[in-house]
Amino acid sequence: MSKKEIKVYECRCERCGHEWITRTEEAPIVCPKCKSPYWDKPLNKNNRGK
Repeated sequence: MSKKEIKVYECRCERCGHEWITRTEEAPIVCPKCKSPYWDKPLNKNNRGK
């Protein structure tokens, strides 16, 4: 029996809170749930509504 190492990465959307597992080291383009391209940027609540 041979073994193979598999790396997975956990991502969390800063917009909707969705968490998912990705198999690549590259950052995903959008959140798979809310489709936000800013999933990795914190939501700045001070600029909402301006």
